[in-house]
Amino acid sequence: NFEDARKSYKKAIEIDPNYTNAYLNLSTTYVNEGNAMIDEMNSLGNSRADIAKYDELKEKKDSLFKQGADILEEALKTNPDNENIMTQLKNIYGAMGDNENFMKMKK
Repeated sequence: NFEDARKSYKKAIEIDPNYTNAYLNLSTTYVNEGNAMIDEMNSLGNSRADIAKYDELKEKKDSLFKQGADILEEALKTNPDNENIMTQLKNIYGAMGDNENFMKMKK
């Protein structure tokens, strides 16, 4: 359950704001939830209803990915050189098609 996991990771961050793995895992819950929508998006057809549903799911997926990225951006403030955070951020930005931020993380 994503919500239960998020509560746990947020509590861990509250206890230890420098606990990098809690940030990474919290971010991953959002990315995994977004990834789960991709299968449904890919199974849709070409009818108007399917296209509307696709757009709705894409918006939700992108919002979840953005939440995952925002968490990692916050983690970077206290861990600016953490390779795991930067790699995960780069992957999220790449999946979102956010080339500007992708290139920042690639440096």
